[in-house]
Amino acid sequence: MNKSKNIKFSIVGCGRVAQHYYELFKKKKIRNYEVISVCDTDSKKSMYLAKQLGAKSYLNIVKMLKETKPDIVLVLTISGQHYLNCKKILNLGFNIICEKPLAMSSYECLKLDKLAKLKNLSLGVVFQNRLNLSIQLLKKYLDKKKFGKIITVSVKLIWCRYQNYYNDGWHGTWQNDGGVTNQQAIHHIDVLNWLFGPLKSITSIMSKRVNNLEAEDTMVSAFEINKGGLGTIEATTAARPKDYEASITITGTKGYAKIGGIALNKIENWEFKNQSKKKSQNIKARYSEVVPNGYGLSHIKYLNQSIANFKKRKKKFPVSAIDAAETQKLINAIYLSYEKNKKIFLGNKDINSKYLGKKLIKN
Repeated sequence: MNKSKNIKFSIVGCGRVAQHYYELFKKKKIRNYEVISVCDTDSKKSMYLAKQLGAKSYLNIVKMLKETKPDIVLVLTISGQHYLNCKKILNLGFNIICEKPLAMSSYECLKLDKLAKLKNLSLGVVFQNRLNLSIQLLKKYLDKKKFGKIITVSVKLIWCRYQNYYNDGWHGTWQNDGGVTNQQAIHHIDVLNWLFGPLKSITSIMSKRVNNLEAEDTMVSAFEINKGGLGTIEATTAARPKDYEASITITGTKGYAKIGGIALNKIENWEFKNQSKKKSQNIKARYSEVVPNGYGLSHIKYLNQSIANFKKRKKKFPVSAIDAAETQKLINAIYLSYEKNKKIFLGNKDINSKYLGKKLIKN
């Protein structure tokens, strides 16, 4: 295909997540795109990724964007830098796909959404698990009321992060990351919020069980759903020696389902009234995916949908800044509940505070 018809990407941030994107591009399952430039304050990282992708290397965002003029900028920097990076890029007049979280608070997410609309630009956030085959099916069944009355919902993230993960200067810090809630479980909390949000209330407890970090490596929450039903979130990076589970389980009066695997990728249980055992087995086989790691496969779907929309001049991304703000509000509520040692109602204005969480969690 003529390269002039491709959607042109620039990348800001050439670290670990950027390498994941390179692996995706290498698989050649993403269509009609071209990476034209990359930028990082570390020249070695920038030059290395640029060589891998056949792109130009930069140390300065402003210079890169003025010289290469991409259609979309991928923001893959450390979490605590996302807000300022996105603000700068929007002010320069470029569309953005930002890795999660869009910002460290719902307040900042909403500010970025307002700025994007003011500039007539598109701002998308990568919560790729919404696009998993199993999660899409779950959403369809919920929308059609096939679960009946919702009784309970359970979200579990049982992953492993060794201490060296937190020794890079930013993971696990309040300023740039948060703990398991805002770094790893945010993807699964986003799915919960997409399916059932906004929740009515949430109560949380946190701890540092194994790892040495400012924030938490273990969190448990109990919540109420506005339309009825109770639920729990259990998340940890203190499991050893590997990642074990990322799941959501729904119990209703007419159905029971569990989506598991390590990336919400596998249908483990799927039973509904008036649905044959054979049909359930066929659904399990059709909508389960084999994934290599916790990232899953849906970054490919996210990028392909975004590229297709831009080629049709529909500058829209699968997950918006408003979607991200709603999920970040729930994340902020989880931390606020622990800090204040009480149940937090999602209508509480304090949730829109300008910070993620600052209480030093004790062992």
